[in-house]
Amino acid sequence: MTGRSAPDGDFTLMLMTRDPGIARAATRAGVDRIFVDLELSGKAERQRGRTTIISGHTVADLARVRAAVPHAEVLARVDPPSERTRADVDAVIGAGADVVMLPYFTGPAEVERFVDAVGGRARTTLLLETAAAVVRVDRIAAVPGIHEIHVGLNDLHRSMGLSFMHELLAGGTLDALASRIRAVAPGIRFGFGGGALLDAPHPVPPRDILREHVRLGSRMIILSRTFTGDAANEADLAARIDLRAEIAKIRRAVAEARARSAEEAERDRSRIRDLIWRTVDTLPTRE
Repeated sequence: MTGRSAPDGDFTLMLMTRDPGIARAATRAGVDRIFVDLELSGKAERQRGRTTIISGHTVADLARVRAAVPHAEVLARVDPPSERTRADVDAVIGAGADVVMLPYFTGPAEVERFVDAVGGRARTTLLLETAAAVVRVDRIAAVPGIHEIHVGLNDLHRSMGLSFMHELLAGGTLDALASRIRAVAPGIRFGFGGGALLDAPHPVPPRDILREHVRLGSRMIILSRTFTGDAANEADLAARIDLRAEIAKIRRAVAEARARSAEEAERDRSRIRDLIWRTVDTLPTRE
């Protein structure tokens, strides 16, 4: 396994980029982990008609990012389970990934094969984003060798026929997943979703989403593309955002949420749940 240390008990911020300069700037600003996305298989079909972006990152990008941030963590997301999984895992570990993420799995057998392919050479993260994996999460979490489970709200809410990804919060699905994972394997780090710029306009304010992360015991979040936008390099990034200041805002918001009393956290939960349901009521129902 890599010599870089595993995350501590704090809140891990992940930022997706293929650009070495942006990766360096992000780690200087306080980002914990650089995320290189090599997932392609089936993604175009799943994202058809949506505004989400297929990253198009390569193993060569991963190697360049690894060289640019030698003291930071680098995560690589590979394709969903297939006969190529072992080769995919070998390639990203060979290019320097500290953490390997498996997306779009459905059951424990696929996870067992993935963990076996990693073979202790890197830490393992599961991106839980199918309804089948929700049903089977107890058996999945029991597989030895899993370090993290991150719930992917975009694909999961569509897999469950929902209209809005934060229905998974309001309806208690994330509460249940966090509890079930913790009951089976308390050492697995749990996280979910992505985080936008704290002051960006959203139906559910990003600060409220962070409050729910803290309440649920989440220990990681993927920073959304609102942080990097269309920046092609470090100079572009510096021209559009003060990344250090934005990361500091997130750290303060997490600290404030952790300082709440149990009663305050419950009042926030109820208020956020009602806000999500009011938002859902304005959306067209998915057939």
